[in-house]
Amino acid sequence: TVRAPGVRKLSASNLRSAQLFAYSDLLLYAKNGFYTLQESILREDFYALREDVTDFALGCYLCELASAVSVGGEEGNEILRLLLNALYAAEKKIASPKVIKTAFEFRLAALIGYEPELSECPLCGKPAEQMKNRMFELADGYLFCASCDSPEEDGFSRKVPVSPACFAAMKHLLVSPVNKIFLFRLEENALTELSALTEEYLLLRVERKMKTLDFLKKSL
Repeated sequence: TVRAPGVRKLSASNLRSAQLFAYSDLLLYAKNGFYTLQESILREDFYALREDVTDFALGCYLCELASAVSVGGEEGNEILRLLLNALYAAEKKIASPKVIKTAFEFRLAALIGYEPELSECPLCGKPAEQMKNRMFELADGYLFCASCDSPEEDGFSRKVPVSPACFAAMKHLLVSPVNKIFLFRLEENALTELSALTEEYLLLRVERKMKTLDFLKKSL
């Protein structure tokens, strides 16, 4: 959090660099654990996101999620890289808002330490590729055979079916370079299924309500 005195004035030199969605180089003054903005250089403003209500809602949701899990160090750099690629994809219409939302949620969960287990069933050891009917355990984050079933360890356990198309998309979202994760296509029903899964999976980890999510859902 940075204090930016006078930045709302139209004549403020730091106005553009401190606006919503702005990606800027900032010179900060630190004192007693607080930061004050002194100088800035705007690198990218993603202005086109303001021209469409759905893109705007998506951008707000992505930023709120990134803010909720923000950390320093290399992990923080990876989250920032994911956010910038997602905003770019939304601005340039590289993928639909629902695809960008879904990809961002699943990759973000992996970046903050909750990468799901998709390689094999932990109950019988069968490789995921050989499973006929796949289920995903949202609380613990693993894929398992529907025939094996998953034991109920607590009241928070919830299982959802995963179609072959969604399984392929989930693998793509985890292993592809960050600038390629939005390049996948699903039928609308499958995309809606996957979007619900990634949303619930991530929000279980973030453990807070995203105020911008309701706004986004009304726009999609």
